[in-house]
Amino acid sequence: MTSRTAADLLSEIIVEREDFQTAYENLERAVAESFLSGQITQAVDPVEAKHLLRYADVLSHASDPRHRELAYTTIALLREYDTSTGFDQELSDRLLAVAEAVLVQLGNFPGIRTLQKGVGSRFALPLSRGTLRIAKEVLQRTSKGDAILTDTQYAITEKMRGEDYFSFSGPTSLGKSFIIKDALYDIVRRDDLNDHCVVVLVPTKALIGQTAADLRKLLAEVPEVNVATYPSLPKLLRQKYPRTIFVLTPERLLRYLANPVREIDYLVVDEAQKVIAKNDARSSLYYHSIVEVTRRFATKLVFASPSIENPELFLELFGKAANGAFTVRERTVAQHRYFVDLVAGKQYYFSGQDAQPREIDAGPGQRGVVDLILSLSGDRKAIIYINGSLKSAEFALRLAERRSEIADEKIEELVKHVREYVHKDYFLANTLRRGVAFHHGKMPQEVRERVEQAFADPDSAVQFVVCTSTLLEGVNLPAKNIFVLNDKHGNSVFTKIDFENLAGRAGRLTYDFSGNVVCVREEANRWAETTRALIPRSEPGRAESFLVRPANNRKKEYTDIARILRGESLPTATSADQQRSVEQYASILTLHQLDNQQTPLRSYFLDKVKDGRELLKKAASSVAVPTDVLRRSPNILPKYQDLVWSELTTGSAAPLVADQANLTDVQTFLSVLRRLSTLYDWRTTEVSGTDPLMPKRADADGWDRRLYYWALLMRGWVRGDPISRVISSSVAYYSQRGWITYRDYSREESLVTEPFDRHSAKHINLIIEWTLRDIEGGPTVPHHGLPAELH
Repeated sequence: MTSRTAADLLSEIIVEREDFQTAYENLERAVAESFLSGQITQAVDPVEAKHLLRYADVLSHASDPRHRELAYTTIALLREYDTSTGFDQELSDRLLAVAEAVLVQLGNFPGIRTLQKGVGSRFALPLSRGTLRIAKEVLQRTSKGDAILTDTQYAITEKMRGEDYFSFSGPTSLGKSFIIKDALYDIVRRDDLNDHCVVVLVPTKALIGQTAADLRKLLAEVPEVNVATYPSLPKLLRQKYPRTIFVLTPERLLRYLANPVREIDYLVVDEAQKVIAKNDARSSLYYHSIVEVTRRFATKLVFASPSIENPELFLELFGKAANGAFTVRERTVAQHRYFVDLVAGKQYYFSGQDAQPREIDAGPGQRGVVDLILSLSGDRKAIIYINGSLKSAEFALRLAERRSEIADEKIEELVKHVREYVHKDYFLANTLRRGVAFHHGKMPQEVRERVEQAFADPDSAVQFVVCTSTLLEGVNLPAKNIFVLNDKHGNSVFTKIDFENLAGRAGRLTYDFSGNVVCVREEANRWAETTRALIPRSEPGRAESFLVRPANNRKKEYTDIARILRGESLPTATSADQQRSVEQYASILTLHQLDNQQTPLRSYFLDKVKDGRELLKKAASSVAVPTDVLRRSPNILPKYQDLVWSELTTGSAAPLVADQANLTDVQTFLSVLRRLSTLYDWRTTEVSGTDPLMPKRADADGWDRRLYYWALLMRGWVRGDPISRVISSSVAYYSQRGWITYRDYSREESLVTEPFDRHSAKHINLIIEWTLRDIEGGPTVPHHGLPAELH
């Protein structure tokens, strides 16, 4: 049992004191009013400010993370007020001195560096605090020696060293990627990793590039290691580099496991919440790929996730001891959260004391959301979250229209690259000239990475970036201000984890003490009470998975799997993603039966489904395809795998692409797609969901026309055409077709069909958007495909 210190007792007394609560509330209100309206109804009393400084100093010595965070938040609010409104010189100097002392006590070295960028204080740091700072700078230095870990980061790294299976969670501002990189730097310099590898598992291809670039920079002086992003490692690279770090998605990891040339010693799962995400078809692939790694190798596991109460869940999910778990509640950047209701004309801030919304007297002074963003951002960088890639481009245009063009050499260079790499009329080229970018997962990786670099550069003229849910996948794009315009992620409303992961991007370590999260209601059907309740800070919630201790009466997931195994339909309310997820779990479960694996999935299925044992035996006995084929592609039902396997083994199947085939002829690819369409029954499997591969109710001509479109894209991909040429090919296709269909929600009839105009910037950008999506997830990837706008 941890002994309580005098600071713990004093901190408990302080937070209950009426004078502390009143002073803190007055400070919060003043900062909120200054930010939202620029007018303060009551200035902060200097006497109250001095009391808050003393209280913050005491709170920083406490062991309770809530009290330590309150110390930091108090300092951050005082700094914000001093910047916007101003204390007198004596109090401003005192604030700097106490802030440094508090940050040293908290071990917040990024905050100290931010503080030291300003004017120094005439008050000296107490000797004891200076000694403590020196001690922490020595003890908490990173493995590479180029930075200092915060107290919390150091505690995590120390605990991680003694565990083969470790799972930690914390706020986005914790610096989870920083902790992982520090651990990897230590691991890959060991000789015992020779001829072995480490895998860092990330959720999307959008995150592969960023993670790999960070690791290559980190390991530039470690010549024995190479960082690979594809699931193959040629002999030449194995001879040159004895150690490898793979950065892979679950799909790429499964491809590597089909022919693993190096044993996997460590598997690091970033954004681990994706393993248990509901309504996400890829969560089952996450689960399957990790099970397969642990089945084949004696792999050490590390899971990193956003704030949840029970990170041990991920260890239990794979049958590992739960003692290697660590939950962090403390933030290294304070966040002020606001709700601006443009419909009702009201503005609120959320108190850090009780998480309740408090309305300020002044309503929004701006006419619309663009005015609001421009007004509140000032000259600070801002991220605007919006749900949908096309919508992100459209909003970026709206924002750019209100700004002047920028004469900047780096911006012109980026604009030139975008025009050449994508298309001369791509909207991004126009918005960049006015300091506005947009960013989503279907953009070409090279363009997306250049946008990230430009926005992250504090000296860059790119001030605004309009983002989709790529931010939720862990892409590192922090900013002083985040404006959240939608309360959905895809077709689903935010979960608490979603919202916290998004809001955590507000505030940049070493640049800001705090960040602003502004949720904006511009339309009446946005931000219902349920999603509005997500905005205030709260304690981490519990993560749940039907694979770990499902409630006694909870059977739905398992009975749905049973329906698929019986060949029955799922309930009509089941979404396409849910359908695919259940199908994939059915395939994985069948594989576990064939291998006689004692997994939680199999155990709970037998417990929850009355005839589960007989059903599994029957499903497994009907599988003809080798288990290795099922392992690589659990996202394709065994019955389709069996059909293809039967054709191959009986000799009735001709090669998919003949040796003498003309790869410059679109008909070659059209015949391939016609055959795949039949073998894998695309009329059943690829016509549902938001972005189905094929049109649901097309006649024979319409179906073949869609296959022809995909054949054009495939030919360009196989030939190695640049993206700009593939897009030009798509434009030519629509010119020949003569008409275009898209959704325009500003009209009463949202589905619009009109003659295609190749001189229309709107039409061209619709095609650019669709083509980029289709290149990312076309017929080569099951269950991904053509946008609904093309139907």
